[in-house]
Amino acid sequence: MVRQAAVAGMFYPRDRQALLRQLKECFTHRLGPGTIPTPNEQGARRIVGLVAPHAGYIYSGMTAARAYTALAQDGIPQVAVILSPAHYTPGAPLAVWTKGRWETPLGSLPVDEEFAQALATAGNGFAEDFSPHIEREHAIEVQLPFLQFVFGDRAPAIVPIAVSSSHLGQLREAGELMGEVVKRLGRDAVIIASCDFTHYEPQTLAEVHDREAIRCILDLDSELLWRTIQRYPTQSDVLVAIPMIEACKRMGATKGEFLGYSTSGSVTGDLLEVVGYAAAAILREGTDRRD
Repeated sequence: MVRQAAVAGMFYPRDRQALLRQLKECFTHRLGPGTIPTPNEQGARRIVGLVAPHAGYIYSGMTAARAYTALAQDGIPQVAVILSPAHYTPGAPLAVWTKGRWETPLGSLPVDEEFAQALATAGNGFAEDFSPHIEREHAIEVQLPFLQFVFGDRAPAIVPIAVSSSHLGQLREAGELMGEVVKRLGRDAVIIASCDFTHYEPQTLAEVHDREAIRCILDLDSELLWRTIQRYPTQSDVLVAIPMIEACKRMGATKGEFLGYSTSGSVTGDLLEVVGYAAAAILREGTDRRD
C-alpha cells in the first residue's frame, strides 16, 4: 500500500532537484541552523522526542531544519513515529497508517508495520485508519523530505499517526501506551510532534502565547500544556505534543531543549496575523550533546 505525495507542488517543490535546493536553503538560511548536518554515526541517541513545524517550507522550513539538525547530530534513529493533527478528515482518535510506504519526490519511506500494528491494536483510541491521511493532509508528509535529506538511505522507517482526539486523558494514555510499545519491541525510536503553534494572531501575542506552550513542552508538563491550549485555542495543533511528551517519559526522557522559534512574519514582514513555528527536542539521560 503506497501513500502518494499529496502536497508536493504546494507545501514544497514537486521536482526532485528543486526540492533538494529548497531543503539546502532551509538549512543555510539565516533563520535556519546555518549549515547542512552530517548524521553522527557515533551519536548518543538521546533525542526521543522532536517538535517540528509543518507549514510550507518557505515559511517554516528553516525552523524545521533546526529540529532535524539536532536529530542528525544526535545519531540515526531506527524509526520515526510522526504524530500530526487530522486537519481535514477526522477519523479514529489516533489513526494509524499500518502498511506499505509513503512516497515523496526524494523516494519512499517504509512503514514499520510491526510497530504500527502493535499500536493499532493497543486500544485507547488507536486504530488502523487510513482516511485522515488522504486528500490534502500535509502535516506528516512535509516531515518526510527532511528525514530523507538528512539521513539519505539511512532514513528511519515511519509510523504515521493522525490525531483527532482532544481529550487530555486519552492523549496522555495514548502516549504512555506508545512508550510501552517502543520498549516492548526494542525500537530505537524518535517521536515527532508535527505541529504549528499560534495561528493568525498578531506577532506580539503569538510570541507570548507560544512561549508559554513551549515552556510546558520543555518541562514535560502535558497537563499544563493542555490547559494552555484551552486558553489559547489557536494553538490546537500542539495537542499532538501531549502523547509525544508522555511517550518520551516512558522512554526515559528527563528534559526538553529549545532549538528555535520563528513566525510567518519573520519571512513575510506581515506581523498583524502570523503563524508560530517552534523546534524542540526531548532528551533522555546520558552525556549532554554539547559536552
